Amino acid sequence: MSAIIFLVIGSAGIETLLMPSSPIGVTNGFSMANNTEAIFYNPANFEAGDNFNINCFYNRVYVSMQSFSLALGKRIKSVDLGLAIVNFDYGDMEWHPDYPTEDPLISYTGNDLSIIICTGIKVSSLGRIGLNMKWVYENIYTYSDFALAFDLAFSYRNAQNGISFGVSNFGSTITLNNEDVNLPARLSFGGFYSISRVKASLDMHYLINNSLFKFGLGLDYPINELLELKGALNYQEDFYPGFGVTINPGSLQIKYGAAFYPNDLGMINTIGVGIDF
Repeated sequence: MSAIIFLVIGSAGIETLLMPSSPIGVTNGFSMANNTEAIFYNPANFEAGDNFNINCFYNRVYVSMQSFSLALGKRIKSVDLGLAIVNFDYGDMEWHPDYPTEDPLISYTGNDLSIIICTGIKVSSLGRIGLNMKWVYENIYTYSDFALAFDLAFSYRNAQNGISFGVSNFGSTITLNNEDVNLPARLSFGGFYSISRVKASLDMHYLINNSLFKFGLGLDYPINELLELKGALNYQEDFYPGFGVTINPGSLQIKYGAAFYPNDLGMINTIGVGIDF
């Protein structure tokens, strides 16, 4: 049984920390996320207002895997404060042996839960620094543990262009069934540049644990004040497209995004709303 659980845990890891938590995550989340949604991707781009802003998202990933995420932000004096929660549900999972059979050796469930406290401040007229403190909990089969981690990012931007760089998921390990599981530490760089009404963006990530590079080239185009379209060509071992749309009827935002992931992993759909109150 221990060998089986080792395979179950090894296949899970905490890679869900790299999955999209909202629609902007299927395009260029690091360079282009702003307001409360930026807590999930780039805390330096997180800017709150005098009113509360809340974003709620539902993300459908692969077969029965899904996640729910929520982010809340408000400015207190000169400091932007945010709180975010992401719960990733693996759904009903089965482990099959290598030899041909339709009968699973074991069925199990699992989930990852992240609670994030975010702070962002201005360090100059255009420069910002942001910090996320994370409590990350994983439960697989009958095993569970938690870790503490942080994200740190810097940005220099205005409405027309900007750059960001940062680190994410640096922290302790999670131990399940006497096996240490590392958090997916990542180095990131991103930027955007406006050409007329179109914003062209670039995200580049280095996944430290896997020694892999990931990047995305994106375009954001506002049709009018109500409707904005997004698209990106992403790469992680293979190319795959992502796209999204944002509808802005006043203080309410409706957002949708999707991506066709490679390696027969299927289509990821994410949808949600944001509101000021």
